Amino acid sequence: MDKSYSIEVVCLFCDAALQSEEGKEYEPGDMIKCSECSELNDYDSVLGIAKERGVELVKGEFEKELKSKFKNLFK
Repeated sequence: MDKSYSIEVVCLFCDAALQSEEGKEYEPGDMIKCSECSELNDYDSVLGIAKERGVELVKGEFEKELKSKFKNLFK
């Protein structure tokens, strides 16, 4: 299972993809301004949600992979 995944970091208020400022690196505690709704998003919160979405995506793919590999094993 050598797949790569991409998870967008999205605004907590409008669900738009957040864009970083050119050359800016964010650190815990920073606020990221949404270019769509102009709300400030907590870096730690949006990163945590992106990580959760990534884990769920990989978990789902892993379960599908296991089912396909072992579907004929217990017949």
